[in-house]
Amino acid sequence: MKLWDKLQERLRQSPRTRSILLYLGFVVISAVFWSFLTFNSDVQLDVEVPVEMSMPSNVHLLAKVPDTLTVTVRDRGYRFFSYLFHKTPKLTLRFSDYSDGNSSFKIDQSHLKKALAHVLNKHANIVSVLPESINIKFTDLPGKKVPVKADIIVEPREDYTQYGALIQSQDSVLVFSDAKTLSEINEVYTYHVEELELTDTLRRNVTIAPINGAVVEPRSINIMVPIEKLKPQSRRIKIAVRNAPKGVKMLLFPSDVEVKYMSPVSRITEEAGITAVVDYNSVDFGSHNNKVKVMIGEVPAAYQDVTFSHDSVEYIIEKH
Repeated sequence: MKLWDKLQERLRQSPRTRSILLYLGFVVISAVFWSFLTFNSDVQLDVEVPVEMSMPSNVHLLAKVPDTLTVTVRDRGYRFFSYLFHKTPKLTLRFSDYSDGNSSFKIDQSHLKKALAHVLNKHANIVSVLPESINIKFTDLPGKKVPVKADIIVEPREDYTQYGALIQSQDSVLVFSDAKTLSEINEVYTYHVEELELTDTLRRNVTIAPINGAVVEPRSINIMVPIEKLKPQSRRIKIAVRNAPKGVKMLLFPSDVEVKYMSPVSRITEEAGITAVVDYNSVDFGSHNNKVKVMIGEVPAAYQDVTFSHDSVEYIIEKH
């Protein structure tokens, strides 16, 4: 009682508080009358109804069934509480009910409304449905296995390299369609991927580009492109002589050369596998400088920017 007495005393002392409470009272009364009138009159509302398919495992639809139907419903206002505060039940479409037996799955608007009447409030009046009908081709032919090719452009940053080939989670997929379309499909491609200035291994799930009148399973694959940082390296390697005739020995001064190159980090501790060679057939015996050109021989694909400390060396020919 003390709290009530204090509130009454506060109201007597503050006209502003009385005005605010009076205003709120009118708002509450108005809301009650509005709710009463609305809940007892017809109201129209759009309801999103989820759709799922029930179909044999050997049948593939050649286009996507809508995930939801937009259904315009007219009903008493108070009944819409069931739509607003409860999850709308799914509409399950059975393949056997709507297949024409000749490669088409068809549902016109009247059949859609009839099917929806079983999942919505029984008192509801279905005004319209979007889409108005469903008409999709299907096939029961087995899938055709075709190679899948990744449409990808990869460019590492200047001090990085692609160290290894692109790796795909699978090299083929199954394509489902009619016999004529299948005969014309011999490979499929992913959507285009372009990655520049890469500094780390690329891992990506890529979607296979759609084919009109066909479906592909799976719809995507995983790809990986190994990227490694490059580090500068140097080694001294022996120079090999090629094409020297039998009984001829070619002595080189110096007999080795320093090679500099950029190596992936994972190969720094390995032998370079780079060779330096001089070709006996390239010697200009009419020249007085007694030098021969040093050429790059074998270079593993992992290495870049290979250079030698000498572009030529002196030589002496010995014959036996």
